[in-house]
Amino acid sequence: MISVFSSYPFVKAGFCNAKESSMLDSPILMEQVHSVEAIVLTKTPPQSPICDALITTESNLRLTVKTADCAPILFLEPQAKIIAAVHAGWKGAFQGILENTVLKMLSLGADLSCLQVAIGPHLTLNSFQVSPEMKALFPKTEHLFFHQQKDGIYFDFTNYLINRLKRIGIFSIQLNALDTYTDITYNSYRRQPKNPARQYSFIMLT
Repeated sequence: MISVFSSYPFVKAGFCNAKESSMLDSPILMEQVHSVEAIVLTKTPPQSPICDALITTESNLRLTVKTADCAPILFLEPQAKIIAAVHAGWKGAFQGILENTVLKMLSLGADLSCLQVAIGPHLTLNSFQVSPEMKALFPKTEHLFFHQQKDGIYFDFTNYLINRLKRIGIFSIQLNALDTYTDITYNSYRRQPKNPARQYSFIMLT
């Protein structure tokens, strides 16, 4: 497991690979739908909420993201002790899941200047071939994240996410850019589209 935010004793957080995910205790999962919906939890929900981000100020709630090429993104505001776990596919990121999560954290008392983010393993540039139709959805100011290669167009998802975070005003960003397609210890939808397994990433206040 890749541990993050380990300098804070009141937080447990990390990115699990495929094998480690099966051993994660009491994950609170989402029914992820590539939306911009962020939900604040005060207790363990009776069923997985339909959303793509979970936020809390409560202890012992293991907010968990499941991914297999999308980016798991964990947020920490250590002064106010507010955390979030975000599922960021390109569609959700494009539509504003990161911004909506931050707005909800700010409404709970987070200080933007204190926000820290960790980005977990995801599909990176050399594995993320896309269609011209996808590129056309993005404004021309963001076409720099698309790279034309001999066999097609590739999307720099990593730097796209970092750019979105910096535009929000978040500059404390820990990047764990392992490629889920090339690293077989991780599940990858692009590598194995018929495999329903996902890896988990989590954050919890203790």
